[in-house]
Amino acid sequence: MTTEAILRAAQRLFAAKGYTTTGVREIAAEAGVNSALVRRYFGSKEGLLRAAIEEYLHMDDILDSDRAGLGERVVAQLRLAETIDNPVSMMVLATADPAARMLCSDLVHERVILPLAEWLGPPDAMARAGQLNLLWMGFMTVREILPTKPVHEFEAQTFDWLAKATQAIVDQ
Repeated sequence: MTTEAILRAAQRLFAAKGYTTTGVREIAAEAGVNSALVRRYFGSKEGLLRAAIEEYLHMDDILDSDRAGLGERVVAQLRLAETIDNPVSMMVLATADPAARMLCSDLVHERVILPLAEWLGPPDAMARAGQLNLLWMGFMTVREILPTKPVHEFEAQTFDWLAKATQAIVDQ
């Protein structure tokens, strides 16, 4: 339960304030624990960032079904993502720290792009997986981190477009 409280506190703070401006003591205070427990359970602040992001970066639910419905499954997952602390926000706000930026880049590659490329298969699996990642990360950035009115005012059309754009890349 303590590890969960620390993880949730870190996710909230990393998503709201960023990695570089959030301290271990602040995370511990938010979780209601001694700061020594953060290091005990996660090794370091960077280890805590890894755990905070890894929890959300998985493709199993999306890739566990037919190719034809991937666009709709992605949209459903992104709608669900609006109810959690935004992992894209955590990653974008971590980019000020070079080590954290590399960690986030590696996690996206390992946990999103590689499984997606394997699932997509030829032709150009890595390129298409990268395009899908770009599309989804860009969408989440504009939707949650730097919102624009058209994305929110025309939500139904935007989600419909995203599902179709995703599916078009899958079907290449």
